[in-house]
Amino acid sequence: MDLAIYHTWLKEKGGAEKVVLESAKRSEHDVTVYTQFYDEDETFEGFKNLDIQVLGSNTAPRNFIDQGLRFGLGSLLRKIPLNDHDAFLVSEAGIGSLIALRNNSVPTLCYCHTPLRAALPEFKDRYLSEQPLPLKPVYWTGIKVYDQLEKQAWKKFDRILVNSDTTKRRTLKKGIAHDEKLSIINPGADVEGNQEGVFEKYFLYPSRFRRYKRQGLAIKAFKEADLEDFKLVLAGSNQEPEFVEELREMIDEEDSIEIRTDLPGDEWKELYRNCYSVLFLAEKEDWGIIPIEAGSHGKLTIAVNEGGPKESVLEDETGLLVDPKSEDIAEAMKVLAEDEEKTREMGTRAREESRKYSWGNFSEKLDEEVEKLVEEKEDG
Repeated sequence: MDLAIYHTWLKEKGGAEKVVLESAKRSEHDVTVYTQFYDEDETFEGFKNLDIQVLGSNTAPRNFIDQGLRFGLGSLLRKIPLNDHDAFLVSEAGIGSLIALRNNSVPTLCYCHTPLRAALPEFKDRYLSEQPLPLKPVYWTGIKVYDQLEKQAWKKFDRILVNSDTTKRRTLKKGIAHDEKLSIINPGADVEGNQEGVFEKYFLYPSRFRRYKRQGLAIKAFKEADLEDFKLVLAGSNQEPEFVEELREMIDEEDSIEIRTDLPGDEWKELYRNCYSVLFLAEKEDWGIIPIEAGSHGKLTIAVNEGGPKESVLEDETGLLVDPKSEDIAEAMKVLAEDEEKTREMGTRAREESRKYSWGNFSEKLDEEVEKLVEEKEDG
């Protein structure tokens, strides 16, 4: 079987890009990945071994207006040669679904990481408030237009797969999908071959530097915890340089806090392997692979009790779920710092739980959904 996969852009090392990469390289089928922008230096190295077809000029998105016009509305002009393929999978992480309006001549599925966050009821007002005053009307109009196009695009999907129950509830609440079309397939994680290390005295927050990941909350909580001999390490790709500079300004010379950006893979794994515990504080995350990856190294996660972590972290077994308040996070850090035996025991349970989330298991489930849909279409 020949499968086409579309993802709007491959420009970073994010969770959605990782799903596309692992789906494509592990599938039993012949896969072609289509995208409107591919930056091979900034995204995952593994894409270089795949068949990547760029639609358009391959120039990077400049700002949110350019993203919406050229990569969102612009996808209405893109035609993918689906006659060369048996099925089409759209990777939806915001504006990807619009490609289906003109490209749906073969069995078409969606794998939804998240509907466009800026258009979700729970985020819409905040995103609007962050725009400069002259751009607010443009931004608001753009979201309204997108809402209508999104509803039409989702009607083109024969089957919709979502990464979590949180994402499922959001799509149903927004009215862009019906329950009978939806199935949940949790993403995989890099759990294979990961080793347990020592428990050095540092808390690790491994995530892309984006405002909604709330690294600033981690800094504030760590300062409040005031733990002797411990430090905090924030590590991830530098996707918002201005935000990273703001974080650096929050740190005083006497603080035991490090910011490490764009680390190579071996250093990344070493940080995971030897940390004391992991933090994951992203705002209402749709799923979040980090708690699973942490578990694969035998480390528990302190996570906020909202969104995806409520599904991937088992309270007081594989991690601690806390309110997104600095004092609650600080208290959780202190509890763990004072009880290494408990920290190790929970890390062992987290490692056992992580084995359910291998990329091999994920790819197998995804292939099965594709094959089932194609068979249903052939049977009429």
